[in-house]
Amino acid sequence: MNRPGWFAWFLTAVGVICMAVPLAVVVVSSFNDGTEIAVPPHGFSLRWYANAFQRERFLHSLQFSLVLAAISTALSLIIGLMCSVALMRHRFPGRELVAALINSPLIVPQVVMGMALLVLLANAGLASSFLGLGILHLILTLPYTVKVLSASLLRFPQSLEDAAIIHGAHPVTAFVRVTIPCVKPAMVAAAIFAFVTSFDNFTATQFLVWDRTTLPVEIYSYAMLETDPTVCAISAMLIALTTVVVLAIERWAGLEMVTG
Repeated sequence: MNRPGWFAWFLTAVGVICMAVPLAVVVVSSFNDGTEIAVPPHGFSLRWYANAFQRERFLHSLQFSLVLAAISTALSLIIGLMCSVALMRHRFPGRELVAALINSPLIVPQVVMGMALLVLLANAGLASSFLGLGILHLILTLPYTVKVLSASLLRFPQSLEDAAIIHGAHPVTAFVRVTIPCVKPAMVAAAIFAFVTSFDNFTATQFLVWDRTTLPVEIYSYAMLETDPTVCAISAMLIALTTVVVLAIERWAGLEMVTG
């Protein structure tokens, strides 16, 4: 294996710095003792973390985001598993088109996605409803669950499931008792990834929220009115949560299963 040259190391360092510096600024600003977002901070304080937990709208939006993400993740996992089995194990007319449609949220700008669903759901009387938001988040998370589970099914030797069927097991029983346990790590990784995708989404979600908002939308609304480091404190907690999730995905399935 050839060792990377100095130019590759330089580009890698530039990429790491571009990613790490903005996050570091947010984290450092969250501990600022002053009333404005500033780097370097004017003293050390946890007051903005306390302020974040004391604001009811943040707590309500956090609860709303957790419920929405949990329901979206469960549905995305079930539908994603069925889609992965169909795409990986069967050849049918329009298979490539189905795969392209499932992956389209990864390509279509989320502004377009949010606006399109707003128009569609408004005609169906579902705009500004929990069901409408659930449909949106299911569409947004489904590509990730299908991608992770498809990669796992591709590696899984189907001969094991076929052997169980040959020995008398019903196909559904063989799938549940043989295949599911083997792809369980990928299912955990897909669930984690779908949950974070739903929980963090802002761009498309803002088109469908009403008096009940998700945490990212509430953070944006707060930042438009206030300039104190409270939003930095919340963002720092989300950065910590995301870091834990990335480590969990790497532990359970490996990031290459998600990134391709």
